[in-house]
Amino acid sequence: MLRHLYGQVIVGALAGILVGHFWPHFGVELAPLGIGFIKTMRMMVPPIMFCTIVDGIVLHGGALRTGTTVIRALVVFLAITVTALLAGLISASVLHPGAGLTLPPVLPGVVDAHQQLAGVPIHGAGDFLLRMVPDTFFSAFTAGDILPVLFIAGLVGFGLLHLGEAGAPITQGIRALAKLQFAIVGFLLRIAPLGAFGAVAYTVGAYGIGFISSLGMLVATFALACVGLSVALLVVVRARTGLSPLGLLRHFRDEFLIVAGTSSSEVVLPRLMTKLEGLGAEPAVVGLVVPLGYTLNLAGTGVYLIVATLFLAEALHIPLPPERIALYLAVMLVTSKASAGVIGSGFSALLLTLSLLPDVPVGAAAMLIAVDRLLSTMRALTSGIANISATLLVACWNGGKLTMAGPVPRL
Repeated sequence: MLRHLYGQVIVGALAGILVGHFWPHFGVELAPLGIGFIKTMRMMVPPIMFCTIVDGIVLHGGALRTGTTVIRALVVFLAITVTALLAGLISASVLHPGAGLTLPPVLPGVVDAHQQLAGVPIHGAGDFLLRMVPDTFFSAFTAGDILPVLFIAGLVGFGLLHLGEAGAPITQGIRALAKLQFAIVGFLLRIAPLGAFGAVAYTVGAYGIGFISSLGMLVATFALACVGLSVALLVVVRARTGLSPLGLLRHFRDEFLIVAGTSSSEVVLPRLMTKLEGLGAEPAVVGLVVPLGYTLNLAGTGVYLIVATLFLAEALHIPLPPERIALYLAVMLVTSKASAGVIGSGFSALLLTLSLLPDVPVGAAAMLIAVDRLLSTMRALTSGIANISATLLVACWNGGKLTMAGPVPRL
């Protein structure tokens, strides 16, 4: 087991729990290990997204088919987001996680560590559009934001389609660059156990196992909603493609465990795309749907927004009538897209939601930082399953034949 990456990540996480519990101050000081690993992997995401989107557009061979795939992806994304919000609403309405609980003050020094990884929130539709357009062509890759990369990649992809044969050398260069980036990510993933060790040690050392368990009802409610959504998505995939849910979980086992250890879905982007192609999904579909999903299909964030909002309302004894909850759901359809699939971005989306509809004080959300690392892990896992499901559904919709590629390793 220790020869496999997933086994090494598990050992790293267990070691982090022990260090954080018995030597909490030392555990907090290990935060740079987790933060550094995530930052190292995140720096590879913009160029990989650029190359895969451009290659996906060119592989389609025409703007019409590319547009069809994008439209189908957006339809699937919208259906998944609506389902995610309803799953969170049902779970929170049944379990009432915030009833009878008063949230404690934020622990000192924790916000700074959280902000090192937090995504930049988007303030409204206008800001969303402006954020897509970079100041310069190359600043799209240096600003640390995914939206400008998607915009530039679309322009370059359709530009190469217009050039035709004249653009073939550029296309070949982009494909070669993508292979280089995937190779680099393969090297970097070898330090994933060290990143998991630092991240878990910091979380347990900063908050302690006891305090985190006091918010267990929130975690349980969110977990129930995420599991329900994930099961529903895998059942739909089974009905449409014939792929076994358990087989898919085994197929992406390493990726899920890396996400669980680092609380970030970005770190497995290249491996995820390679394994989706191994199931029979067209590279053109994978190259378009997966990168788009990292911005527009964050199902875990959708579940988190409604569960966290209802939790805070109950904890602060703020009544939310059905019409206000319906308004929150409508707003969350937009604000759930305001995070970029990185650790902390779901929390930023929550702050944006509460700022737009101030029934619940925005400051109260800061209390959730104590368990945000755990919630972020579940958000990332759920979004990962949602993106896998969306890609397979779009690939099937496009007429692709999907099968399990070779024997799947046992858990």
